[in-house]
Amino acid sequence: MTHRLGLLPPEEVPARRDELIALCAQAFAGAPWHDTPLGAVRTADRLLESAARGDGFHAVTALGPDGELLGLAAGWTGTALSGAEPAFELAELLVAPAHQGRGLGRALHDALLVNAGAGPALLMTLDVPELTDRYARWGWRVVDRRRPGREERDYVVMRRG
Repeated sequence: MTHRLGLLPPEEVPARRDELIALCAQAFAGAPWHDTPLGAVRTADRLLESAARGDGFHAVTALGPDGELLGLAAGWTGTALSGAEPAFELAELLVAPAHQGRGLGRALHDALLVNAGAGPALLMTLDVPELTDRYARWGWRVVDRRRPGREERDYVVMRRG
């Protein structure tokens, strides 16, 4: 299947809320995330809130031939992961399961980082080899380990640049 990558301006994010929820539900339902439908809503709403605030919000979408949302990479400039130094924080990288394993995630990742510009970038993901090894192949390195809030699982903070 063919796809096209494009920027998703912050002001267009609210119009895609239902699609974002559906994509989050698909992408995070299986391993290693095993997220609930409510988690998908929370993730989509966090993206909407960040887009509305600005904060250096950037998003790239992968759309199918009929305009359907196949994937998304999004993030913003912040200090939540660094503690002090402003950095671009890659917040979400989602690909619908039917389109995984074809390089779409890497294409979204690369396009987002190019759009976000030069400088350090951070992300936080589950501390599982499936994810940490993939990001390491893409130039990221682990700089911290955390168990945020009420989480029962371990996470890593990774840095690129």
